[in-house]
Amino acid sequence: MFESRRIADLALLVSVGLVLSVIENSLPPLLPVPGAKLGLANIATVIALYLFGPKMALEVTVLRTITGGILRGSMVGLLLSFTGGLASTLVMILLFVLLGGYLSITGVSVAGAAVHNTAQLATAYLLVQHAALFYYLPYLLIISIPTGIFVGYASRRVTTVLRELPLTAG
Repeated sequence: MFESRRIADLALLVSVGLVLSVIENSLPPLLPVPGAKLGLANIATVIALYLFGPKMALEVTVLRTITGGILRGSMVGLLLSFTGGLASTLVMILLFVLLGGYLSITGVSVAGAAVHNTAQLATAYLLVQHAALFYYLPYLLIISIPTGIFVGYASRRVTTVLRELPLTAG
């Protein structure tokens, strides 16, 4: 019975991440740096990390990025999303495990956003082999601060509410 609950929670978080990704992709650019996004789909990963632990967070990221990439029909997009998401999630897990009592959910989210942007840029470099891409890195790192704060804040609000909900039997 507990395994079916875990699978349902995983499916729900992956679905939420995919829906948030679709919503974000349908919005006009909200940030001044071309290609930069809020990272709304990462809310699902941060929630998974703080409510269910590192394994669930990693599963949510892998399933969400692969499914989203397939649905978008872009191998390059899938590769960029997967590498950014995986690197980001691994760093957030490391910070959560090592500094969970000292670093807030928002701090973990900001670190994740910075790593996500850096990993995507490194992957893009491997694809196009043009070092000028790295001139973009300072702008992406600056943008990762407010976007990471936003994702961390939203994730903290949701996890707080979810922790207060009574669990249903069965």
